[in-house]
Amino acid sequence: MYLKTLICAVMLCFVPSHAWATNAEGFIAKLHAHYKPTLKIQSFTLQYHFLNSVYRDNHFWDYKTPNRHWSRRTIEVDIENRQFYDNDTLYFTGGRVYDRVQFQNDTESFFYEKSGSSLGKAIVRRGMSNFDGFIKHQVMNVDFLAVRALLSEVDIENKVFIQPDDDSSTTALTHTLDDGSIVTYKFQNEPLQLESIDKGSSNGLFVYADYQTTGDYTYARSVYKYYDGATEPNYISYNDHFDIIESIASYKLKVPDGYGPEIKRGDGILVAEQIAENLHLVTDSSASRNALLYVVGDKLMIFGAAVNERFAEKTLQLINTQFANKTIEYVYVTHPHTSQIAGLTAFVDQGIEILADAYTIEAIKAYPKFNDDIAKFKFRILESDQVIDDVQFYVLENMLAKRQSFAYFNRSEIIFQSSFLHIPFDNTIAKIVPTYSRAFIDFVRAKNLKFKRIVGNYRNNDISEEVMNKTYDAMM
Repeated sequence: MYLKTLICAVMLCFVPSHAWATNAEGFIAKLHAHYKPTLKIQSFTLQYHFLNSVYRDNHFWDYKTPNRHWSRRTIEVDIENRQFYDNDTLYFTGGRVYDRVQFQNDTESFFYEKSGSSLGKAIVRRGMSNFDGFIKHQVMNVDFLAVRALLSEVDIENKVFIQPDDDSSTTALTHTLDDGSIVTYKFQNEPLQLESIDKGSSNGLFVYADYQTTGDYTYARSVYKYYDGATEPNYISYNDHFDIIESIASYKLKVPDGYGPEIKRGDGILVAEQIAENLHLVTDSSASRNALLYVVGDKLMIFGAAVNERFAEKTLQLINTQFANKTIEYVYVTHPHTSQIAGLTAFVDQGIEILADAYTIEAIKAYPKFNDDIAKFKFRILESDQVIDDVQFYVLENMLAKRQSFAYFNRSEIIFQSSFLHIPFDNTIAKIVPTYSRAFIDFVRAKNLKFKRIVGNYRNNDISEEVMNKTYDAMM
């Protein structure tokens, strides 16, 4: 049996490539016939929900037991006219709802929020290439749209090849794209159905399952998406409804009344503004990310600057210019989500100690991107109610992260927090307030912490007590 298999394998090596191409042409013709009813579709709506284990970074409640965020999405697409409407609602641990919209019409593309939990009424302009990025990802959710790139290939002889497969129940094809990358398609033969598309580890492996017929169309209801070589799906999508539409309603392709102004891209130049004795606010013209520098004699402590590598490096450059005679003692981290720790290596390379609670330190040590350098990390463990140089730290159990802390500057009566409060620049109060936001406010009140302003690590760096109280009282 082994000899027979070996002989067959050797014989395959001498099969001319044009023979495989010929077979490919026959199978492509079969696919064209199968998908013919769907090839005319240019405008459609799709409703689906999905489980997300990543959402840009590791925003898990507990890094030891990664959880998935649940999201629902409704899109309307006009492929021919390059228009789309996309309403994506994410439900985070702790009750935060992030209800967002993006669209593109003939002349402009914008992003805005319906929930008001992050941007408030502000809008963000997208470029007219937004459609390309959007459609690239969305077509992968529907099997008969995902195969269009293969079916539109005109040079089948040189770019599409059938892969030998002992499994006679499936057929695999490789498609070489213009950029040289290779996409592998696998189809079930009877009935003819797409099983998977493999674009490589970075662009993803998509597995299609649970086929159903709704109206005139049969499509996979479940799509399992694997990125970066993951062995468990990063996303699991469930298609709830697909339908053809004539066009996208005009009101969906414009910014709603009452929204604005437009948020401009920051200049990227960090400046340090003194907001209290020995306390400096560091941000750029966008104020999308904020840090604090606290000076005590010849020492300096950094709060919230490890959000990413670029911001961390720019903060260090600013310190070297304006506080060159100060020794950086600590960089403070509130909790171990990637959006708080991604820039830590810049400080570690300078020998700066990380100040955080025990759980956060434990999670930092387990963060995969730090594996090669973790031996260089230096830590100081924070305890709740601990005071360091007149700064009081509180560590709370909460529903956003298993542990999250904040800092209270006793002398200046200023609070620094990262993700307890999500307050937009315009002080819009979200319709749904997370439980951890109310828990934070309850704690501040119980401790009778008098403050002049709350500095948010993101966006609003001047949150008043009035806005905090309105946030607590917000109702749907």
